[in-house]
Amino acid sequence: MKTKKTHVKALWLVAGILLTTNVARANTRICVSVQQRSWYKTPAPATGVTPAPGPEGPAAPDSKPAARAERVEDPTPTPDGQANGAAPPKPRGNKHEIDPHRYLERRLEYEISHETGFSAVKERCEQQLSVELYPLDQGWTVFARYSGTEREEKVDRADLDEFAELAQRIAFALLRNRPITHTITRENVLRSDSEVNLRTIDGTGHLLFGMGTQARLARLPTAQAADRPAAVETRVLTPVSVQLGYRRKLRAWGLDAFGRLNLGTENTGIHRNDLGGHVDYQWSLLAGLHFLHYADAPGINSFYFGGGAAFELAFFGAIRPVGNRIGAERDTLMGGGLNLDVLAGYEFLRASSVHFFGQIELNAPTYLINTENTSGAINTYIPGALAEIGVVF
Repeated sequence: MKTKKTHVKALWLVAGILLTTNVARANTRICVSVQQRSWYKTPAPATGVTPAPGPEGPAAPDSKPAARAERVEDPTPTPDGQANGAAPPKPRGNKHEIDPHRYLERRLEYEISHETGFSAVKERCEQQLSVELYPLDQGWTVFARYSGTEREEKVDRADLDEFAELAQRIAFALLRNRPITHTITRENVLRSDSEVNLRTIDGTGHLLFGMGTQARLARLPTAQAADRPAAVETRVLTPVSVQLGYRRKLRAWGLDAFGRLNLGTENTGIHRNDLGGHVDYQWSLLAGLHFLHYADAPGINSFYFGGGAAFELAFFGAIRPVGNRIGAERDTLMGGGLNLDVLAGYEFLRASSVHFFGQIELNAPTYLINTENTSGAINTYIPGALAEIGVVF
């Protein structure tokens, strides 16, 4: 019995050794190389230039050749013990100064060895991870390439104190075949990740003025006769619209920031509603943003379409009963909210700094106007459509 247990233990031991050996062999063996390179220009060596022959042929040689200037070193020793003219001794380097390429190489070996399925080795390489450091005024630009995936990644600038984070991100990105920009965590952000100077495209700004008319549907209390109470009816409101805004264009895109005034065009006479309660739309104010896309951005004429939203504040007038018309004949009712808009338009004569547009909008409120006072009450949804023309300058 004891012999059987001994055999079982021996088998488990052999299996463990074989498994460990197979896992070790399964690791991809990677050699790491880091090289410092330079993209700075080196001055070209001075060369003699032979003058071109003149119209009378090549110049005749001088009877007395010019004497060659020779550097003569004064062997007189200087106070520091060096002969006059000899190069001074090079100062010793700081023995604690870090060699960047050796430091990054060792960091990369550590990170690779801690990635599952990979090991950093010095010989018998299966793959190669090579890094090139190009010096900048501060830090280095880093190019890294891994032969296993044929992937190359770049970091525009990294400083010496960021090499630990840099090695971690290079190893993970190349071995896992991911862009290095996708390897950022809260613990390995580089300065170049947040200190990027973005170049911007400058657009053109224009003032905008437009006029038009609206058609709006509303269910409002409406006078039936002088001696009869008002009844709720569906009515079509046709206010006049005046708009002033700013249009910013950027290639095929545009942004409108605008204010708009709508003025009601209908006002029922008080003699038709002695009992009071009739409500008329009087005026409203809007402030909104619209985003535009041009179908032919560089064209002289172009259709455009887009959408956006506007906040509206609307005012209504409710007729007072005859007995309450002291000082004022109507009471004001107010309501408002956010409208969602879709639009289409056409700009023409765009080659001029002053050009024109025509535009159609559909407006869908996200709210109900629900308000009342002693003279009347409103509970209605007021969608609408707008047609306008205007000038852009």
